[in-house]
Amino acid sequence: MKSFLVLLLVVLAGCASYKTYNQTTTGKVILRGGIHQKESWSDSLDFKRMSWYHGMTLYFDALLWKADLDSPFSKWFSASEKEFFAKCEHFLVTASYSADPAKISHVNFREQMKLNGYDDVVLNNFASFLKSHPSATDWRLQNYKIMGYCKRSPSRLGISNLAINFPSFKQLEVEL
Repeated sequence: MKSFLVLLLVVLAGCASYKTYNQTTTGKVILRGGIHQKESWSDSLDFKRMSWYHGMTLYFDALLWKADLDSPFSKWFSASEKEFFAKCEHFLVTASYSADPAKISHVNFREQMKLNGYDDVVLNNFASFLKSHPSATDWRLQNYKIMGYCKRSPSRLGISNLAINFPSFKQLEVEL
């Protein structure tokens, strides 16, 4: 009985300590197909995913898509969004979620994007289409903030990585 209690205490202590550290992950989110007016397509909208956790609690989640005017999903941009997009060397669409703005906020993310040379752009039209996608409920995109980010100046040394660094977390990098 004593050994069982000791084992139980060890397991509980291990579980308790697991929840006390920060971790980061990267991955992908894929939305298949789309519709615009009378046209539909089966192409995929592939987002790169960056996530920040405290233990098992998601603090901040960012989905990034390097926008492409040749993609059928670019039909979701309004005329003014496309006009702005054309002036950028790189244009990213992001969907970001903040569970607790006191820990990591959308403002923190925007500051990190600025450090990478990106300016933020409001994408009301694209956001409406993205949040109406049939798979949007699977990813709970209604809780995400959809933004565009424009990099106008040429990249330094041809670097195509995006690095995000929040306090007390390991820096995350994704190749765009």
